[in-house]
Amino acid sequence: MRDDPSGAALLDAARRALTEEVVPGLTGRPRYVALMVANAIGIAAREIAEADRLHAAGENVLSGVPVEALVRAIRAGARDADPDLHAALSAAAEVAAQIWKPPAPGG
Repeated sequence: MRDDPSGAALLDAARRALTEEVVPGLTGRPRYVALMVANAIGIAAREIAEADRLHAAGENVLSGVPVEALVRAIRAGARDADPDLHAALSAAAEVAAQIWKPPAPGG
């Protein structure tokens, strides 16, 4: 059971309030710090909202292989021509990019 609003929604509301109501009245270092905090809140909210996709993408990359074994295989070039691994890594990178650097609104 999930309470409404969700933690991600609460964080997003806090980020919007900070950027829309507090930041416009700030200048200099306090403005920079407030924007940095707003960015961190946004990342945390997206990470919570995308937790299931992020976990699934990571599981798909590993597909039952221990991380250390996969790293060794990649470094040795043993998985260079593996289309399934390439697709899984691309999907995981896409989820991570949506969390850490989402497209600009309207973009």
